[in-house]
Amino acid sequence: MDDKYFQEAHYRNDVNFTQKQRYRIITGAFNDKVTADQIATEIKERYGLTVYVIPEQVKKPSSSL
Repeated sequence: MDDKYFQEAHYRNDVNFTQKQRYRIITGAFNDKVTADQIATEIKERYGLTVYVIPEQVKKPSSSL
């Protein structure tokens, strides 16, 4: 197998992978749900994007007993 064949095959695999790859944009966290909903509505209306408002996972402080 020569180098040219390997490079072409490798390139084809990269192109196929890239076409199936999806990317997610996370804009940030807000102090309350009302503000998050307002920003979500603005993003939907202004850019036509799908927006999800989900609660952020907060780590519980470790208790030392």
